[in-house]
Amino acid sequence: MSLWNRLFSDLRLPYSLSSSVTGSDPGQLAFLRAMKKDLQQDRVLESPLESLEVVVVDLETTGFFPQKGDEIISIGAVAMRGTTILEAERFETLVNPQRTVPPEIEALTGIRTEDLRDAPALLAALSRFFSFVAGRTLVAHHSRHERDFLQAGLWKTSRSKLTHRLLDTTLLFRLEDRTLENASLEALCERHNLPIEKRHDAYHDALAAAKLWSIYLERAMAKGFRDLLMIYEYIGRRL
Repeated sequence: MSLWNRLFSDLRLPYSLSSSVTGSDPGQLAFLRAMKKDLQQDRVLESPLESLEVVVVDLETTGFFPQKGDEIISIGAVAMRGTTILEAERFETLVNPQRTVPPEIEALTGIRTEDLRDAPALLAALSRFFSFVAGRTLVAHHSRHERDFLQAGLWKTSRSKLTHRLLDTTLLFRLEDRTLENASLEALCERHNLPIEKRHDAYHDALAAAKLWSIYLERAMAKGFRDLLMIYEYIGRRL
């Protein structure tokens, strides 16, 4: 795999939809089909960091393996412009996983099976979420979890692939400390005296990640980084 492909493992995959998906709302499917068109002109790499628009997202799930039947049970997100968190632009929803929530996940998240019986189905939840995101770039802390579940959910509900660019918060953390041993959300928040109001609550975890992104984005700009392309090129030279 080339260095360029490795750097862009955040994935902008081709987008296709099957009209044969059963049990799907036509309006929601139409919206998901429109995502590709909206994202074709992706110039985020050259967007100035001070005005970069992102949506920081966190998911709560029934487990860690969507390929083994684990499902999304909660989506939380908050929008940002540069280092500014736009707390008025927030997104929260529970998701009905059409299965029981394991006891250990109930204990971890506080989300019980009975809490999800009247929650939106996955297709409706994803349609609302991507309507909120629009053409903005996604950010997640340790983004593989979010990427895997969003990709699995999109394919399951609409036979589509994740087209949005998904950045990992560690992209910025490593600019400052290549030897960072513990990049967990708790450890980084503790390092910066940032309280997390409700750990393992999707919205509050997304908000905590957004605060960290803001801190490290400001430091990146202070070091002279003007856009994501400069950051990728810098990381590439250090590999």
